[in-house]
Order: sequence, then C-alpha cells, then structure tokens
Amino acid sequence: MSKFKLLAIGLGVLVALTYGVLAILLVSVSGDRAADKPGFTAKEAFTSAEKAARSWQADAQLVSANASWRGLPADELVEEQVTWSFTFFSPQTRSVSIISVTAQGASPAETLDASPATKVADFATWEVDSHQVLTAFLDHGGRGFLDENPDATVSLRLGPSEEGESLVWLAFGISSSNRSTVTVQVDPLSGEVRSSGSSTS
Repeated sequence: MSKFKLLAIGLGVLVALTYGVLAILLVSVSGDRAADKPGFTAKEAFTSAEKAARSWQADAQLVSANASWRGLPADELVEEQVTWSFTFFSPQTRSVSIISVTAQGASPAETLDASPATKVADFATWEVDSHQVLTAFLDHGGRGFLDENPDATVSLRLGPSEEGESLVWLAFGISSSNRSTVTVQVDPLSGEVRSSGSSTS
C-alpha cells in the first residue's frame, strides 16, 4: 500500500475520532444543561394564567400561586415539571377564579364566590421564582427531610402572609407516613429566608 493511501487512511481515522470526541462532549454538555434547567416555574406559568384571568374578568387580581410535588427525591425536585394553580379575585363581581396551568397552556378550573377572608398582595414585589424557593427549601432542612421521608409532599405557595398584606413564598414539606414537616418562608423580592422550622410526630 502506498504512503499516500496510508496517510489518507490515517487522516480519515483521525477525523472520525475527532468528531466522535466532539459528539460525546456535546451530548455531555447538553445533558448537563438539561439537568440544571428548572422545571416549569411559577413565573413561566403566570404568563398564561394572567392572560386567562383577563379573559375571565378585566379587573382580575392575583391572590395566590400554588404547586405540589409528591414522592420525589431531593435531586429531582427542582427539575420536575408541575401543574400550577393560580387564584384570581375580581373586585367587581366579588368572585374568584382558579386557573390551572401546565407547560401546554392554561384552563379555568373553578369559579367561586369570594369569601370575606380573600385578600390580595402587592405582586409587584415578586422577583424570586419557584426554583429558587425550592433550592432554599432544600438548603434549610428540606434535603435531609426528603432523604428520610421519600413519600413526602412538597408544596409551594406564593401569596399574602397570614400576618398582613405583605407577600411571601411558603415552602412546606409533609410526610404522609409520620406527619413530620419542614417549613421555609422566603422573601419574594430578595430571596432571603425569613424563617424555617421542622416538626416530628
């Protein structure tokens, strides 16, 4: 075999190896990015929810946003897709609409008369998204709690605090087997953890 043919074969093998390595690197990088990407977040869902609420009543005001995850290990919690539930209040009709939102879109789930306890907060102070709250939950007792309670449900709620009209993120974990809990409150503007605690039965 001539030197020219040997050189050509060698170059072909080298090119194939180079592209093979590049392909492996690209798959690895894209896999890492996918793993780091949070699931369907509250802010992403709110865009569709607000549009549906305006179609319901032009004066609709957001009361709360809620979502729950069940039976997930800590490492999968932030990345898992979830359905969001948004409650809107119409002062003119004195009614509330609960709107369910998935990554595929929004749909009104239920319309009810508003109760005297219905209150809204200043959602202009909402900067921190749900994946950041879940991370704070994991970092303040949630990770160990989920490791010990794989059956647990983790719920998030964004809405007025019980003490007043200020807005707050509440992350709450509860075990269905022993009723132990972990609660973390997060400031929706700064992301600062306001309080955290746990209880066991």
